[in-house]
Amino acid sequence: MTLTNISDFIQTSTNKDKIAPISSELRAVLQQIADDVVARLGFMAAVVATLENGHILTLRTYAVGVTPERLGEIHNTIDLSPIRPGANVSLFERKHQHNLGVRTVKAAQNQPTTCLISDSLYDLLCPLVDHKKAEQIQEIFKIRQVIALPFKLDDEVVGCLLAAKTSLILQTDVDFLTAYAHQAATAIQSYYYLMTMQALQNVTIRLQSKITDETEVLQAIVDAVVQDLGYAGAIVATMEAGNALPVRAYAVDIPLSLLQQLEKRAGVSLLGPKAVVFLDDEKYKDNLSVRAVKGGENGRPHQYLISTKLYDLFRPVIQRPIADLAQRVIGIKQVIAVPFFLEGATVGNLFVATRRNTFTEREISVLTAFAQQAAVGIRNARLYHEAEQQRQIAQMFGRMAFGATASIHTLRNHIGAVRTYMHLLEMMPRIPPEQYQEILDEVPSLLERLDAISELLDNLHEPWQHTNDEQVDINHCLSRALRNIFPGLPVSAGEDNIELPGGITLYLSLQDHLPAVYTSPGMLTEAFKILIKNAVEAIQENKRDGVLWIASEQKEDGILAITIRDNGVGIPPENLSRIFELGWSTKQGRGMGFGLFWTKDYIQGLGGQIRVESVPRKGTTFYITIPPAKAILDPH
Repeated sequence: MTLTNISDFIQTSTNKDKIAPISSELRAVLQQIADDVVARLGFMAAVVATLENGHILTLRTYAVGVTPERLGEIHNTIDLSPIRPGANVSLFERKHQHNLGVRTVKAAQNQPTTCLISDSLYDLLCPLVDHKKAEQIQEIFKIRQVIALPFKLDDEVVGCLLAAKTSLILQTDVDFLTAYAHQAATAIQSYYYLMTMQALQNVTIRLQSKITDETEVLQAIVDAVVQDLGYAGAIVATMEAGNALPVRAYAVDIPLSLLQQLEKRAGVSLLGPKAVVFLDDEKYKDNLSVRAVKGGENGRPHQYLISTKLYDLFRPVIQRPIADLAQRVIGIKQVIAVPFFLEGATVGNLFVATRRNTFTEREISVLTAFAQQAAVGIRNARLYHEAEQQRQIAQMFGRMAFGATASIHTLRNHIGAVRTYMHLLEMMPRIPPEQYQEILDEVPSLLERLDAISELLDNLHEPWQHTNDEQVDINHCLSRALRNIFPGLPVSAGEDNIELPGGITLYLSLQDHLPAVYTSPGMLTEAFKILIKNAVEAIQENKRDGVLWIASEQKEDGILAITIRDNGVGIPPENLSRIFELGWSTKQGRGMGFGLFWTKDYIQGLGGQIRVESVPRKGTTFYITIPPAKAILDPH
C-alpha cells in the first residue's frame, strides 16, 4: 500500500458501518420530534440524524406528510431505500462534503449555531441518491425548500435535523425548528451521558476479572475508550524505572493492516521498545506525555493537555510527516493526555484521539474517570502480584518448615539406631563370642546411617532446597495421614467403617482410581493430617460418641473433592471467619495458629480451594477441592 492510496483505504475500512443502535427510549423521543415537525409545523418530511464517532451522521428516525399507502405507491415508483434509517454520511469523505447536513454540522463545530437552507432536495440527499432521483423525489412530494439545523448543546454538536417543506421556509419555522433541535440535543446528550456511565461501570466490572494481570487491565481501559465511547484511538503509558514512559496498551478503530502499514512507515511499533519517552531527556521535553507529567511552573502534573497535532503525542519518536499522514487519513482533530495518579504520585498517562473538533468538559471529565480506573487497576494488579509473591515466599517457608520437621524426625531415628549400636559395643565384654560377628555385620548398615545423617545435616544447613513434586494419589495421602494419627490402622480405597481409639467411628468413602495431584506427597499428607487431627480433637472435646467422615471423589468437572466431617464441638459463628488466620487458634495457649493457615495457603497453591461449615455442638465440615495433575500440567 502506497502513501497515496492510504486515504482511500481508510475511507472504505473504518468503523463507519459499525454504528451502535440507540435505545428504544431515545428513538421514541427523536421520532416524536420528527412527527411534530411534520404534523404541527406543516413540513412534508423530517429526518433526525445523530453524530456518531465524531464524524458520521446517521439517520435515526423520519416522518413524512403522506399516508403509508401513498408512501408505498411512491416507493414502488422510485426506490427510497437509500434514505432509510441507518443510512449515513461522513464528515470526512470527499464525496459527502456537499451534503447539507454535513455542511451544517461542520459549520456548527466552528461557529455559533446556524442553519442552511436550499431549494434543491439533492443538497440534502447527496450522495445517497443521484441528482436525477433527487429531482424526481422533489417533484413527487412538491418540495419547495429544505433545511438542515444542527443539534448543539454546550458547544457540542450531537446531530442535526433535516426537513423539507412544500413552501418557503420562514423565520418562524426556523425558530420552532431551533426549539425542537434543542430538545433533541438535550435528549441525545443525556443518552450519551448515560451510555458513558454504563461504559465506565462495565469497564470497572471487567477490571475485576483481570485483576491479576496489569497488561490486561490497561488493555481493557483502552478497548473501552475506543469501543464503548467511540474515540478514534487510545493509548496508555506507565511510569517505569529511569523515569521512562513506555506504551503499555493501545486500541484503534482502524483496520490492523492499516496500522501495520503506518508502523512500518514510521519504523516504530506502538508496543515495541522504541515506543517510549523519558522525562529527564532533553530531546523529549516537547512531547505531550512528558509535558503533561512534568507540569507547569509549579512542578505539578497537568490535569490534562490537549493538542491539535498528533505529532505532539509521538514526537520525536515518529517523524512529523508520518504523524501528519496518520492524523489526516484517520481524521483526528485533537489528542488529549490525561495523567493518572496513585497517592499523589503519577503512575501513567491516558492518551485519546478524537475526530470531533474539540474535547468537551463532559468528555474530559469522563476520560479523567477512565484514567483513574487505569490507576486503580494498576494498583490492584500490583497488590495482587505482591500478594502472590508473598504467598510463594510463605509456601517456600512452609516447605522449609515441613522439610526440617521430617528431617529431624528421620535424624532422631538414625541417632537412636547409632545409640543402640554403641550400647551394644559397650556390652561386648559381656556378650558371648559367637555373637560378635552378628554385631560386626551391622557395621555397613551403621555407616549408611551415618552417611544419611550427614546428608540430613547438609539439607538442614540449606533448608531452601526445593522438595520434589510428583504425581500423588490423594487416597494414599489420606491413608498415610490416618496412620500417622492412628498407627497400624488398616485403610484402603472403597467404603469402610472403622472403630478408632477413644470411641470414635470412622466412616471412610474413598473413590477408586482417582487421577493424581501434582505436589509433594509428604506435604499433602501433612495438610490432611492437620484437618483430621483437628476433627479428632473436636470430637474428644465434645465428650460423647464421636463420628468422623472422610470422603474423596471426582466431580463432573474433573475437580477432585475431599470432605472431612466430624460431630465434634463445632466452631462458634464469630470465630468461623478467623480460623485460617495466621496466629489464631481455638486451643487456648496449646496451639500456634499455624496449621490451618498453612493448610489453606498450601491448598490454594495447588490451584485448589478449602472452605468450612460448622454448627456449635454439632460438628464441622471441611470441603477441599484440588485440580488433578493434568489440569495443572497441560498448557491447554
